[in-house]
Amino acid sequence: MKKLVALTLVLLMAFGLASVAHAESKGTIAVVCYVTSAPYFSFGEQTAIETGKALGYDVIWTGTTEVDTPGLISIIENLIAQDVDAICLASGDTTSVVPICQQAMEKGIKVVSFDLDIDPAGRDVYAGLMDLAELGIPQVESIVDSIGEEGKYAIITGVLTNELLQKRIDFCLEYAKEKYPGLECVTVEGMDEDPEKCYNVAMNIMTAYPDVKAIMSNVSTGVGPISSAIEDAGMIGKVYACGQSTPNLAKPGMESGACVSAVLWDTAKWQAWAVTIAANLIEGVEMPVGPLSIPGFEGAERLEGNVFYFYETFTFTPENINNFNF
Repeated sequence: MKKLVALTLVLLMAFGLASVAHAESKGTIAVVCYVTSAPYFSFGEQTAIETGKALGYDVIWTGTTEVDTPGLISIIENLIAQDVDAICLASGDTTSVVPICQQAMEKGIKVVSFDLDIDPAGRDVYAGLMDLAELGIPQVESIVDSIGEEGKYAIITGVLTNELLQKRIDFCLEYAKEKYPGLECVTVEGMDEDPEKCYNVAMNIMTAYPDVKAIMSNVSTGVGPISSAIEDAGMIGKVYACGQSTPNLAKPGMESGACVSAVLWDTAKWQAWAVTIAANLIEGVEMPVGPLSIPGFEGAERLEGNVFYFYETFTFTPENINNFNF
């Protein structure tokens, strides 16, 4: 009997603690990514969850395993039905998700876009890294690091219809033309965030343009398969993969010599940034235009148009690549 009473008390205490823990939660923030299978996004899952926990929120980390805008819209519909407090959305499509995001906002759910921004009509704020078009600067410098200031290069991007990716490509072309007139872009192709398609596109580029010297990735998933294509084509030392990449995807190419320069940022920290901004919106924290004091994000700033930046990028080289693991 004593054992039964003791067990009952333990269960009651456990239930009570669980109830208190639940009561202490300020709400739920959903982080939705359009390619959860990509290391670029999956690397940030735990950080997003831990950031939410530190701020007092439960975090649902979800999304589509591959580019699937209808599937992404369906996920957002389900989150609206769950009555989450905020949705942090990384979408490969800048316009198709707007109507469902507007439905979320009509219900009082805060919508924070991150990674690639969507049309402002579909979100409360954009939690960005910096002007994504200007990320074309380190990408072009990655080409120069690889082949010098002269030569032909190609660009492989993600979804060709993504307006922001196209904006960055335009910036790349303008910046290269102005600063490095000896560089010539021969083609821009899409890979739809599919590594196999990227590999095949890179192979086709080397066949169609035998004098191409560099193939630049405009998305983080491209350098790996581009490097593999260069290796399999026997073009190491003649063609270089460069541009955006997570370090783990770039490592094999740097080991083989197919890649000597790649650029990116801390993808997990970006998700932490989005969750932090979402939490502040939920709580009505004042975030005026100008420099912001947000712990962990030195240099954070709010711009006009409900845009928030935290400004952090870095370049991977064979000398430092093994210092990173994501």
